[in-house]
Amino acid sequence: MNSAEKLISYAREGHFQEALPQLLGIARRPGGARGPVWEAAAASTQILLWLDRPGEAADLTESLIRKDAPSGGELCDQDMPFDDALLATPGASPEVIADRVAAVAQTVPTGRVLHKRLSWLAGQLTQRPLAELMPGSRPWGVPLPPTGAKHHSPLVDRDLETLGADEQHVVWMSLRTANDFPRAHELFVGAGHTPPRFAECCWLAGWYAVRGDIERGEALLLAAHSRWHPYKKWDAIPTSPVLQPTLRLVATDRVREHYLTRPIGPEAK
Repeated sequence: MNSAEKLISYAREGHFQEALPQLLGIARRPGGARGPVWEAAAASTQILLWLDRPGEAADLTESLIRKDAPSGGELCDQDMPFDDALLATPGASPEVIADRVAAVAQTVPTGRVLHKRLSWLAGQLTQRPLAELMPGSRPWGVPLPPTGAKHHSPLVDRDLETLGADEQHVVWMSLRTANDFPRAHELFVGAGHTPPRFAECCWLAGWYAVRGDIERGEALLLAAHSRWHPYKKWDAIPTSPVLQPTLRLVATDRVREHYLTRPIGPEAK
């Protein structure tokens, strides 16, 4: 475990704000984004976004990529959370963000993961709403078709109490895929079932956000905390609740305090 990974693990113990200065120190270390440098930058970016400092996150990302991507190192094989940080550039129009993302993409060797991702985003920003490109986007508020929800699993019609854990996962995944809020609301409010995975908790929280039910949306984001698992060792904290405009409606001060001060992921076990 390198120095960045140790700090990221410390942050996931609930010490995000305490770990940030040291992570930024590594992220800004001269000599190239090898190993701990880009990992520290990724975690720093996520924490800055939770602290509502998106401008610093975007600037850190751009500086890192411009400085180190031309050499073709490990950084070029990454995308998240650097792509999200650039999308979150505060106070900028989609056109301005697209220009920035395209310019940064040009510093990455052609064909690498980061180059492909940033180039794609730059093109999409002129064609789709920015919110759709942010992590966690779902069709919140869109009613079901007249024919009803289109589910891919017959388990949805079963009593959830009679299903095992894996089968319940399937049910909630089907509800999210079909965007079946009425049935999910019935299970959550009527039967007292909370989705077992982070993604489904966030999906349902978004529905309550668009309906103006801040209390239930907040409760689901709080429940999602214990259901999140890092994607990689550098993955410190999920960013969709503070980047996705709909989820931000229910990412209250209480939610931010909870995520920033309590153990999460493997450190919570």
